[in-house]
Amino acid sequence: MKSKIFYSFVAGASLLLLTLYGGFLWLSADLPYIPSDLRHLIYAQPTEIYADDGTLVYTLGGQRYVPLNKISPYFQKAVVAAEDGHFWRHHGIDKLAMLRAFYRTVFLGQTQGGSTITQQLAKNLFFTFKKRFLRKFKEMLVAMQLESMFTKEQILEAYCNLIYFGGTAYGVEDAAQQFFDKSASELTLAEAALLAGIINSPQALNPFSHPEAARRRQALVLQRMKRRGFIDEATYAAALTDTLVFSQRPRRSNDFIDHILTLATKRFGEEAVFFGGLKIYTTLDSDLQRLAEEELAVGLARLEAELDSTGMPLQGAIAVISIPTGEVKALVGSRKYLPGGFNRAVSQNRHVGSGIKPFIYYAAFEKMGLNPASVVVDSASMFYTETGKRWMPRNFDRRYHGPMIIKSAFLQSINVIAAQLGYQLTPRVMKETLRRFGIEAPIPEVLPLALGTVGISPLEMAAAYSIFARNGEYLRPVFLKRVEDIGGMVLDRAFIFGEERLQPAISYQVLDMMRGVIEQGTGRSVRLSGFLAPAAGKTGTSTEFTDAWFTGITTSLAASVWVGYDRIYRLYTKTGRGVTGGYGAAPIWANFMKRAMKRYPAREFRMPDGLKRIMVDPRTGWPAVDPAEGMTVVVPDNFWPGLPTDAAPRQWLPPADSLPQLRNQ
Repeated sequence: MKSKIFYSFVAGASLLLLTLYGGFLWLSADLPYIPSDLRHLIYAQPTEIYADDGTLVYTLGGQRYVPLNKISPYFQKAVVAAEDGHFWRHHGIDKLAMLRAFYRTVFLGQTQGGSTITQQLAKNLFFTFKKRFLRKFKEMLVAMQLESMFTKEQILEAYCNLIYFGGTAYGVEDAAQQFFDKSASELTLAEAALLAGIINSPQALNPFSHPEAARRRQALVLQRMKRRGFIDEATYAAALTDTLVFSQRPRRSNDFIDHILTLATKRFGEEAVFFGGLKIYTTLDSDLQRLAEEELAVGLARLEAELDSTGMPLQGAIAVISIPTGEVKALVGSRKYLPGGFNRAVSQNRHVGSGIKPFIYYAAFEKMGLNPASVVVDSASMFYTETGKRWMPRNFDRRYHGPMIIKSAFLQSINVIAAQLGYQLTPRVMKETLRRFGIEAPIPEVLPLALGTVGISPLEMAAAYSIFARNGEYLRPVFLKRVEDIGGMVLDRAFIFGEERLQPAISYQVLDMMRGVIEQGTGRSVRLSGFLAPAAGKTGTSTEFTDAWFTGITTSLAASVWVGYDRIYRLYTKTGRGVTGGYGAAPIWANFMKRAMKRYPAREFRMPDGLKRIMVDPRTGWPAVDPAEGMTVVVPDNFWPGLPTDAAPRQWLPPADSLPQLRNQ
């Protein structure tokens, strides 16, 4: 009996060993080839980014490999302390760290990595970043192979030159230049600890965009260095209080290029973008990008001097799109460029306010048969929202203005009229309309949507408004013209196809009202700023003055400007005046467009067939008796044929019998 048990045990153990050995052979057969010199892998071909005129504007990777003796000893110690405390003792795998990470992950629900520096090097050199079960075993096998082929110094040197530090910095030399404008050999202990801390989470620990988090991580790295005996107590205390002086030197990169890298990485993967030697041809106009950066910075500084201080820097963003092609020409996501920083030009987290009204009025014209000369009544109106709550929209001046034509309501940005139209359309139709304009941001189906209680990015706003300049034709915003691999093979190419999403005649009627905003409405500051070319646009001011917008178009360019604080703080001048889109954002738009006009001239918009211009009384909608008091509107050719002299003014009011949820008071 004992012999049977013994033989069964031997057979089972043998089978297990054979299985493990077979698995090892199977995994080993699929392992990558490791050259005799790791520098052959680090020396990747650089990825090159080109502007729309073919000019090389940015080179990424492949150019800054430094030997270990050119890397600050402080950084070498800091990275070991931060990432792999037993680096000098293990043989590629830290078994204790792996068991500790397994325990905390499975039993405590905490996410903690147990990878050594050698394993991280193996992953970055040979494997994708997708978390797969077998990848971890292959990574361990390659790590042991690296340890058997190379010295610890060679492994640490390769790791320091390959690891990602955020922004566009791969390798310690790039990081030292990007953050401190110095070489890796010149890093102080405080600087080295901060850079070593970034590796754990390059985006969340970026000292430009998250200084407090970066400082906390730096302190942790210094503490680990002291615990490992790399520095003494006095040195540790001195480093904690050492002043960090970050780079102020202008970088070649900008928010546009950072966004290009984000798009390319999503499409082709990190390995291809950062190590594959791609050639990326973009739609960037370098001169226009420079103008946008300058005018945004100057305009924000001028406005900030007039504001009641909140203790936070005023921020802004601008997106610029070519009307004929849909190509994005400039993108500025912050007042001052920070590598890897927050890009507000593509963020959808701020309400657009009345900037949404052109889309709502278009839907009202199309679905309800209205036009700019239709008469509506601005009076106190109360609605019941989807949740049953009462909602009573207020106008900016807290007054009601009685009967008026729709164009007059649009020029004055009357909220009550927009709410009435939105109620008639329904939230579902409003959302569908925004989707037709190419807006992909999350859109809640709620009644206040008519007043812009939705976050839309400046990029999407510029793209949506550009449809009006094309008389209803939609063009998808384009960043990448062409992408080639290292051998010149085209991986991706942009094809521009227009799609008629709006009725040209209705689109132009809204555009003409947007022209009136600049001439005599809430956007008059555009003309007061000296921009006199044909243009159309709309201001936007969110509730309680937390966001100021202006989005405008010419026949050549569409540009959207946002101004505000990163936190939801109100924009008030020192005299207590709330900052509107016309006051805060429109002057920046105008000053930018004045300079951009030299390269992108503005011509008259083309009016489609089937429309005519007439002059009406802005209160009654009747033909104007006194031209000085009349308002010019664009209406269909068949509007008011043979109007009798005793005809009543055309007036639209929500019919009380069919809308029991709406009460006019």
